[in-house]
Amino acid sequence: MPGRKPYLVNKAFNQYLLASILTVAATQVANIVDAVIVGHLVGARGLAAVNLSKPLLQAFFAVTCLYVASSTILAGMAIGKGDRAKADKFFSFSMGVSLLLGLSFTGFGAIFFGRISSLLCQSDTLRPLSDAFMRVTLYSAVPQLLMLTLNQFVTVDGGPKIVSRAVIVSNAANILLDIVFIKYLSLGIAGAAFATGVMYVVCILMVLPHFRKKESLRLCRTRLHDVEAGRIFSIGLPLFLATALLSVQYIGNNYVASRFLGDNGLISLAVCIQLLAFSMIILNGTLRAIQPVGSILKGLDDSTGLLMLMKRGYAFMAVCLAFFTAILVLFPSQIGSLLGVSEGAGLDMVRKAVPLFSLNIIGQAMLCNLLPAFQFYERKGLALLLSIAQTLLPMLFFLLLRGNWIGFFAGQAATALAIWVWESALRRKDPSLSRFLLIPLKEQTEVLDMTLQTTSQSLSEAIAALRSFLSSKGVGSHTGNLAAVSTEEFLNNIIRHGHATSIDLAANVRDAVIRISIHDDGMAFNPVAAVKDPASKTGLGLTLANAFCSKIDYRYIFNQNMVSLEIRPSGDAPASSPISSDGFSRQS
Repeated sequence: MPGRKPYLVNKAFNQYLLASILTVAATQVANIVDAVIVGHLVGARGLAAVNLSKPLLQAFFAVTCLYVASSTILAGMAIGKGDRAKADKFFSFSMGVSLLLGLSFTGFGAIFFGRISSLLCQSDTLRPLSDAFMRVTLYSAVPQLLMLTLNQFVTVDGGPKIVSRAVIVSNAANILLDIVFIKYLSLGIAGAAFATGVMYVVCILMVLPHFRKKESLRLCRTRLHDVEAGRIFSIGLPLFLATALLSVQYIGNNYVASRFLGDNGLISLAVCIQLLAFSMIILNGTLRAIQPVGSILKGLDDSTGLLMLMKRGYAFMAVCLAFFTAILVLFPSQIGSLLGVSEGAGLDMVRKAVPLFSLNIIGQAMLCNLLPAFQFYERKGLALLLSIAQTLLPMLFFLLLRGNWIGFFAGQAATALAIWVWESALRRKDPSLSRFLLIPLKEQTEVLDMTLQTTSQSLSEAIAALRSFLSSKGVGSHTGNLAAVSTEEFLNNIIRHGHATSIDLAANVRDAVIRISIHDDGMAFNPVAAVKDPASKTGLGLTLANAFCSKIDYRYIFNQNMVSLEIRPSGDAPASSPISSDGFSRQS
């Protein structure tokens, strides 16, 4: 019998991938267009004033990294375990914290605005413009933080497409309102800030319809101990530090380039940073697709599926980055000209810098992709090492090598070496851990994990493999027969009526209890609700299969049916106690 194939996991990843990349790309493009509009309608000073306010926006985003990403991971795990009530608490906690922090930012900004303005802008000429922009930015803290929180939770709750549409439309509205507010309403630089604030509100309004669904996240009363707030902040700390340390990295890199390479070095560094920002569309899009799928797979205790997911993410990034790097290596002069460096010593420096910096882009992307796996299994030390080292070591090696562009890649290589040493020590203690990702994998003799074709022959082979596996685990013939008959009925129902293209079957035996999971990509069908519904034309086989199982858990996630069966030794099984869920009309 063939083993498990990654088809269903890859299908779930692909469902999120395009929407995630579109979301990141729309934001990046909108930021560039936004800057162009401000530069043309307000002038170069207006563009500089907006740039001076960037630390405020970076601060808002950095703070959300401390709790939103980790809360969505934990919420995804709860959804995977079927604990919607727990997921609701993580959602409610994050929304409450975002509201309180947004109000605090606005209040603090109103009281200490003069000091904040003096700290961020030392130019008396630019001060009026930067003040006008920063004041509105501070007043927009609440909708910005709520938008960031909602987008991530709606994504993990199965709504990546609605988030993608909301981000694209709201960014388009921001660009349009920039023109209206600045040019036609004569609001000047404040108009650009107002347009951004409206963008947050539009995005929020567009994702709210997601919550009309019956099975969606809900706000509820939540206390700190309900969600283990300390755990949330400890998981989010590495990402928060990495985001906060970016400012240090930018300042340090500019210092090294200025000291050792002069103005041409600063120009080349600016080109490299723009290329890095472009590559972030691929990296962040991939990470946004991995996080919701991976957190739910972790909740399902599907370590094999999680490893398949991470490999799929790496394969996608490798192909994209190989193509991107080839362009950087082959056409550095054309890239420099496109970004305004068209001749002289500046272009010569760009020709040297871009090919070497492309290695840094590859190293950074491949290492960043480790972070979700570390977060899923709460490997906080490794996550901290990765976040801090990957941010600071490239800058340090750039300094130690006195402005040599290979220094950035050397920093990534040093980070990889440190992680390898740490993970080698962990794998010596626990050989079941996979390399680098450190995902704990079960021995093949401990679990049955396979992919079925939707044919009668494949069904017969699967049931034979299940019977053999249960026998090898010491399961009695009567209990094993109940498990095999129940599983066969569910699989037969999927093959005959579900129109699925692939089925994953997994089984294990723990403390004499048989646990079987069946995942398929057919039409949505709740076997529990169908049996309980008098109007449903459910056959006798499915009714008996429900009765044979001590517990049945059904979920519809990633546009896939996920059924978990639990069969206890005969004579010990309680009455059937399946969970309730939405019913669908597929017959047996």
